[in-house]
Amino acid sequence: MQRSADKQRPVGFYLLGAFGLFLIWSNSFIAASLLLGSEGRPASFDWMGLSVARFIPIAVICLLYCVVFRRAETLRILRHYPIRLVVCGLLGAPLYNLALYYGQQHGVPPPVASLTTALVPLFVMVLAAIFLEERLTGRRIVAFLVALVGLVIIAFSKGDPRSVVDYGLVLGITALAPLSWSIYSILSKPIMAAASPLVWTYLSIAVGSVPLLLITPWVGGPEMLALDAQGWIAVLYLSVPCTLLGYWVWTWLLRHLPASTLGFTVFFNPPLTTTSKMLLSLLFPTVFIWQMNALEWLGGGLALAGLALAVTSRR
Repeated sequence: MQRSADKQRPVGFYLLGAFGLFLIWSNSFIAASLLLGSEGRPASFDWMGLSVARFIPIAVICLLYCVVFRRAETLRILRHYPIRLVVCGLLGAPLYNLALYYGQQHGVPPPVASLTTALVPLFVMVLAAIFLEERLTGRRIVAFLVALVGLVIIAFSKGDPRSVVDYGLVLGITALAPLSWSIYSILSKPIMAAASPLVWTYLSIAVGSVPLLLITPWVGGPEMLALDAQGWIAVLYLSVPCTLLGYWVWTWLLRHLPASTLGFTVFFNPPLTTTSKMLLSLLFPTVFIWQMNALEWLGGGLALAGLALAVTSRR
């Protein structure tokens, strides 16, 4: 009955949910930048330590929820999808975050880091066409190109402080994050017909966090013990709303939207990240530094125009 009611909801309902999700996720780039020392405070972590710190506070919570409250479904998933679960866990937890935070530590600012997520729609479109038999329409290709032009404008508005080769290599490593997330999404999509998005998400987090838990005594753990209140707020923001809630909402949206359509909602990220950075700089000028120019406004507008073109009907 619940699934039937869900199917009757308009696409706009789920797009509104995606917008709320990216309101949360857009600030994750800023929180990570703060902890990596790119804002007005010393670095609390390096890229590996921050990846550990994001998952340590919630990994055990996710595991206990699945084992104690959803044991039957947890055992069924472990029995039927063990390899897929391990792969999704590794893609969504260590691989995505290690690549993203490596880029941010090595000079990729939050708006440009969020820009790299624009590769998600491209990866998802291609993978969904190959593995999920979703149509790769000309309209979506055009929409992607329009939005990508907007995001490239945002990137160029920031300038390039490094040499082309060095900065290009860093951006290439950062781009492994959206590739990991795209594969995670494509592998998770078919499971949504047979499993709860919440259980699948929390099991993936618990399994994917195992390698990070193993290195905690040497990487991430000592830095967490030395965190001040501001640092803990940033870490818990990455852990609870961005991961514990955000990962589940994304998987829930995968159940109700085509993977390629959901992939396009990633274009919410760069404009929202830039806007959040502006508001935080006004509220906390000694901590956050913000600059905005006409090119960034233009790029954000094009990104949202591409999203609208992708998700609205031809009519």
